[in-house]
Formats: sequence, C-alpha cells, structure tokens
Amino acid sequence: MKRSGNVLKTIRGALNAAIAWKRTPAIVLIVFCAFLFMPLYWTLVTSLKTTKEIFSWPPTLFPKSLTLGHYVKALIHSPIFGNILNSIFYSLTATVIVVTVAALTTYGFSVYQYRGSTKVALVFLGTRIIPPQSLFVPFVVLFSKLGLINTRPAVIIFQFVLVYPLSIWLLKGIFDKFPRELVDAARIDGASRIFTLLKVVLPIVAPGIGAVAIIAFLWTWNAFMFPFLILNSPQLKPITVGIFHFVSDRGIEWGPMAASSVLAIIPGVVFFIFAQRSIVSGLTLGAVKS
Repeated sequence: MKRSGNVLKTIRGALNAAIAWKRTPAIVLIVFCAFLFMPLYWTLVTSLKTTKEIFSWPPTLFPKSLTLGHYVKALIHSPIFGNILNSIFYSLTATVIVVTVAALTTYGFSVYQYRGSTKVALVFLGTRIIPPQSLFVPFVVLFSKLGLINTRPAVIIFQFVLVYPLSIWLLKGIFDKFPRELVDAARIDGASRIFTLLKVVLPIVAPGIGAVAIIAFLWTWNAFMFPFLILNSPQLKPITVGIFHFVSDRGIEWGPMAASSVLAIIPGVVFFIFAQRSIVSGLTLGAVKS
C-alpha cells in the first residue's frame, strides 16, 4: 500500500510538472500531429521501397534503397491517370452545381423569408443526420430504373444530394449576417433580385462561398463507396476507386497501390494549401455579429 501510494505521488508530481512546463502544449501538439501523419508517411515510404523491402521484417522506417518503379507502374500500366482526371471532373462539376444551387437557396431563406421558411430550412439541415450509407441501396435501385448505372451523372447526383444540405448549413449563418440594408437599397434603386444577388451580395460573401466550394470539392474528391458500387468501367472510376486496380485474387500489389495513394493525395493537399485562408476567413464570416 505504501509503495503504491509513493508511485501515485510520483505520477501526480510528474503530471503537475508537465502541466506547469510552458512547452507542454507544443509537445502534445507534436505528438498528436505525428499520430495523424503517420499513415501518410508510411504510405509515402512504402511507395518508395522495393517490393522485397516492403515485405521485410522488421519493417524499416526509412527506405534502404529508393525506387520510383511503383510510380512508373501506377502511371503507365494502370488507368490511374484517367482516374485522376475523372476525380477532377466529378469534383469540379458537383462543386459548381452544389455551390450555385445552395447559394440561391440560402439567399432565399435568409433575405426573402416567408411563413414557414425556417421550418423548411430545418428540414434541409435535418437531412444531414441521415447516414450516407443508408442511401446506397435506394439510390442504386433508383438509378437502375433510370438507366444511370455505370454513368457519370449518377456519381454527380449522389454527391450533390450529400453535399447540398451541408452547403446550406454552412452558408445560412453567412447570409443571415448579411446587412439587409444593402439589399433594400439595391431594390429601391430598381435592381432585380438576381442582379442584387450577383452584384451586391455575392462579392461580399465570396470568401464564405469559396470556403463552401473547397469543402464540397474535397468531400467529392474523397468519395469512395458509392462510386465503387455504381461504376463498373475502369474509364469512369475516380482515383479513390481506381486504386483498387492493384487488388486482385492473386494478391495486393502494395507498392503500386501506395504510389497511387500518394498521387491521389497530392491534388487535394495542394488545393487545400492554396485555399486554407479562404476556408478560415469564409467559415468565420458568419460568426461575426452585425
């Protein structure tokens, strides 16, 4: 008992010392980031190892001999480049449609309120609590009836259904804080509702719309399960599904698969690096009280 009490005192003293140390938050942040980035690092390292070293035991944290053969195989001997182009097409198309429709919808909810508009907005937001996995079977049945199985519009429509309510939820706070006086002044000057939206409202809330567009793009880029279920042709698959080209009944080619994963990550990471300021400024735009 006495020994256990001493151990507890020692642990408590160490914790108090760590909390009192000013560098503790930085250390915790470094450990947390290392934990998050470890899968990415391991994927990158695996893509640069030889096949023999990938299966060696114990595993190596750093490649003993670097090779780009897995990247060559991924780019030349698989449709991975076309899959990346498909992901760009799906993401950009879904983003443009979602942002356009969501901006018009949210603008109507916030500026031109009518009786019951709040309840309708809540219905839109309530659809976000539906698990996306529960929509797979209904949409597959619906698309089979409409002849949209193994088509590009099927992927775009499903991503629109998923991201549209989220976009409304994000834009609602931004449009609610927009100064109504500017809209009234434009209307008094004879501007139409569409002209007011395009020339008065959108230039001011552009950072918020940009943030929503970035989130919609990344959400669509990372989509996997539904395209995996609905698409059969390799020429139509996005990069998230195209990676499975290296999974077969003969086994998994871990090297090319890791290389394909790195190639799939790069566009999203670059897109986020250049757009992170828009995300921060846009999402905090609606948090400022007018």
